[in-house]
Amino acid sequence: MSRVITGPRFVREAVEGPRAGELEALYIDAARERSLEPLAEAARARGVPVEYRPRAALDRLAHGVRHQGAVAVARAYGYVDPLSLLSIEAPLLVALDEVTDPHNFGAIIRSAVAFGADGVVVPKRRSATVTPVVVRASAGATEHARIAPVTNLSRFLLSAGAAGIDVVGLAADGDLPLSELGPAPLGRVFVIGSEGRGLRRLVRERCGRLVFIPQTGPIASLNASVAAGVALYEASRSRIV
Repeated sequence: MSRVITGPRFVREAVEGPRAGELEALYIDAARERSLEPLAEAARARGVPVEYRPRAALDRLAHGVRHQGAVAVARAYGYVDPLSLLSIEAPLLVALDEVTDPHNFGAIIRSAVAFGADGVVVPKRRSATVTPVVVRASAGATEHARIAPVTNLSRFLLSAGAAGIDVVGLAADGDLPLSELGPAPLGRVFVIGSEGRGLRRLVRERCGRLVFIPQTGPIASLNASVAAGVALYEASRSRIV
């Protein structure tokens, strides 16, 4: 099934990113041809056909998502094999336990790419997928991310643990502050629960440790995307050091 990428900024991420080969065509609002010509030139340089259409045609292609005069159509999103992520040397991964909100999903992907994570693991069912809304929420980071769907998340985490990867769940009632995790020489996967429910019981049991993010303000907890961003930032710092 084809996917749609909307907006000049996000289309450019796709054109210049590693998934440019998945692009089938770029459609540009004919009334904005001059202002969007640099984008059109970049697309042509990567072998992407460019067509100019009336705005109404782009509105139909975008299915109501804001496009600002640029809509790209690509092949179905190229998800990766989850086992390929486990074969990376000392991987940094984030696994999402039934995160269904597309804005949270997109924001987590953005943090994962920004902080150098090697992949994002999601269940095949009861999880957000890569849609135009997710692409926009990720600021185009979907075009740089490695996203791996799994049939059974708890089984994947079991395999990760067996490979020596540190499986860490984020939970408000965790028994260890995030900053005290220490090194993970064989890699680490952060497991993020859904809004409201948090981690499911079996997924929680697959975590070697549960950590919390200390907070000093009056808010009881962080949402999934913010918690993932904080955890990934902390992990990226230890990688750099």
